[in-house]
Amino acid sequence: MQKLSKILQSLAIVFLLVLILSIVIQIIMRNIFDAGSIVLEELARFSLVSLVFIMIPALTIEKKQIVVDIVLMYLPPAVRKVFDLIIQVLSSAFSVFILIAISLIMKKNWNVRTPAMRMPNTIFYLPVAAGILLNLIASCWLFVTTFTRKGGSK
Repeated sequence: MQKLSKILQSLAIVFLLVLILSIVIQIIMRNIFDAGSIVLEELARFSLVSLVFIMIPALTIEKKQIVVDIVLMYLPPAVRKVFDLIIQVLSSAFSVFILIAISLIMKKNWNVRTPAMRMPNTIFYLPVAAGILLNLIASCWLFVTTFTRKGGSK
């Protein structure tokens, strides 16, 4: 799973670089050449969305999501383990809910294309669906590893 996390982080860096480049080029075009580009605007939007959703499973695998655990860290290890299991179940349920929502959206809009780049919605939503699916897998993996671990959490 750590290898998958590194691959996702590398892919997210590529999306981040594309995002930065498209924004910088837009700024130069607008301020120097007095011309904007809706294609670059759409590319920046696609890169940002992809970056966010590709990083979700990487953060889940690394256990680096934003967690407010001030109460949990004072619980006994066995109780903390139960809460960790509940958190993974909720994360998995949320992932399933989002995947169902994406599939319903795509049933109605699969043939719609983005305005500027004419990218099919199926490609635009692919990083979103892949990120959520991988988050579901990571949450299930963490559930199993937490459940089989002796004692409390690390």
